[in-house]
Amino acid sequence: MSLQVHQDPNTDGDAARRELLKRTICKGASDDELDLFSRVCKHTGLDPFMKQIYPVHRWDAREKRQVMTIQTSIDGLRLIAERTGNYSPGKEPRFEYDKDGTLISATSYIKKRTDDGTWHEIASTAFFCEYAQYTKEGKLTQFWERMKHVMLAKCSEAMALRRSFPADMARLYINEEMMQAAPSKGPAEPAAIEAEIHEDTEKLTEAQCAELDSYTREDKEGEEKTIKHLKVQSIYDIRAQDFARVIGYLKKRRGEGTAC
Repeated sequence: MSLQVHQDPNTDGDAARRELLKRTICKGASDDELDLFSRVCKHTGLDPFMKQIYPVHRWDAREKRQVMTIQTSIDGLRLIAERTGNYSPGKEPRFEYDKDGTLISATSYIKKRTDDGTWHEIASTAFFCEYAQYTKEGKLTQFWERMKHVMLAKCSEAMALRRSFPADMARLYINEEMMQAAPSKGPAEPAAIEAEIHEDTEKLTEAQCAELDSYTREDKEGEEKTIKHLKVQSIYDIRAQDFARVIGYLKKRRGEGTAC
């Protein structure tokens, strides 16, 4: 059974929300990139305001410019698979180590039902040396150091999901896979959403993004100070638990109240 296409209320057919998308999630995107992103959201039924899908600009050596790629969270891929009606989570990932106990690979399993009603187990393996991320000093990045098993298992699970549902997930990758596409030279790429905010952190709602936009549209200095203070890439990447404090600060700057 093929994926049912869901109408995304945040994209086509709603000019106001389209503008919100361009000011927030797709900030700086060209009209063509926004159209492409909107179509992919509509086809997959994923919600960009819930951080299920998002654009990331990476330096393209051939084009000599930043080029947009579309990424999803692992939960976004699971949601696409779930909607087919032919998906079930598999057993726990299996990890392999070398003789010194160093992690070598992770193998993830999922189950897919074919048209004849038979369930099949599909497995894919990701190797640590191919996906681990390092700093300029040659050390593992924070998440790969603290949660190497989780990070690598997400890579192998994403591979298994695409292998099982190629028509529904073609060219959809999670951040942990795509970070290896970053070049060693060229302008620094914007940090992807999941690299800055742990995916277990509660995300801002669409309404909260719109409220932030109403304050920052005419207060770029306040927006920049908030971004610098909270060490995020965008005002819309703040944690939900920081929302009230940020709004209080922006209101105080506008003279509407006191900071929280």
